[in-house]
Amino acid sequence: MERSLFRFIIQFSKRDQLLVVPLVLASMVVYYLSLDLPKTIINQAIQGVSFPSSDSVKHLFGFDLERIPYLFALSAGWMGERMLRRLRYALFDYILRFPLARFRRVKSAEMATMIKDEVEPLGGFIGEALITPLFLGGQALTAMFFILYQQVWLGLIALGVVAIQAFIIPRLRRRQLELGRERQLTARALAGRIAECIEGAAEIHAHDTSNYERAEISSRLGKIFRIRFELYQRKFMVKFLNNLDIGALVAVIAAYKDLPGPVKELIDWDQQRMDVEIKYTQVIEQFTDEEVAPAELQAPLEAPALPRDGRLRVAALSLLDDAGTRLVDGVSFECSMRDHIAIVGRPASGASELAQMLARLVPPASGTLEMGGLDIGRAPEAVTGRALAYVGVPAYLFPASVRDNIVYSLKHRPVRE
Repeated sequence: MERSLFRFIIQFSKRDQLLVVPLVLASMVVYYLSLDLPKTIINQAIQGVSFPSSDSVKHLFGFDLERIPYLFALSAGWMGERMLRRLRYALFDYILRFPLARFRRVKSAEMATMIKDEVEPLGGFIGEALITPLFLGGQALTAMFFILYQQVWLGLIALGVVAIQAFIIPRLRRRQLELGRERQLTARALAGRIAECIEGAAEIHAHDTSNYERAEISSRLGKIFRIRFELYQRKFMVKFLNNLDIGALVAVIAAYKDLPGPVKELIDWDQQRMDVEIKYTQVIEQFTDEEVAPAELQAPLEAPALPRDGRLRVAALSLLDDAGTRLVDGVSFECSMRDHIAIVGRPASGASELAQMLARLVPPASGTLEMGGLDIGRAPEAVTGRALAYVGVPAYLFPASVRDNIVYSLKHRPVRE
């Protein structure tokens, strides 16, 4: 996964983004020419005098000119949703490649919330990530150039006021972004805590801790409320500063009426950019794991060669937990693949961990495991998933029919679209 949002956007949507760039650049020429139109012509055009009927609407490449903005918006929305689908799929793909030890440190509700809700705002931003700043920046620079061309001093005044806004407002928003990040983490922790209460409902009733849990959730909700209230206060302050009325300074210039809009929208875009970058970084950090399995291990294979005969060789298998405690220490044995073997041991003796290593569910810290001459540690899951079976305690049953759970081990890949 790309740790930078913009690198992710460029990697998977560069071609679609660049297709719109020539149209944006061409629109700047038309925009500059429109600034020099006489006010009377503008008023007549707005009132419909120059276009008495719909037959007067011009066409470009078969499209009505008045419908082209809708086409741009539709294209940006399509691109954003397509990239959002790709991002969600990539995150789910990472979950399937996590080591089993990782699932003991994360909550399922938090992971589901990140994929479903936390990346949702990225879809609306990705579609316009490169087009919007190019279009609005081009409009602002074109209007500023026109003002400077007409009257240098009035143009410099307008440029100075806009520069002050562009310098102050992003710095006022830094605390706002920190609050947004804190709110995201707090809401994610709340989802995980609610999931814990649901899973431990029997213990809550058995030990009369329901009121304690209510108070604990109430405290978390109060923290989210305080964060959101402070966030709203700062948003209104920035919005007030962003609406400073400076039109009176350059009212004599007709083009200035078009300058604040692009500048304000650029500032809003920059705010949205920083916000979604924080969300993206937060999500990617949760899905980053040095021990994640490479994608090649889960590549689908049509008919992989399975080891059916031969010897099972285990040499110096060892396993460490997260604290570095040795759970399995140097186990070695050899047997036929047709033999029946029982691994017997006391609780916490490492017997269950050894069984998980033999099933390639847990990677060993050291040692080798061969089955019929095949190195199980490097074999793809298309081989280990067909050649090995494992049923642990407790075994998970999917919320489906009994038949679906029985034949689940046969669903190695989709057989039709």
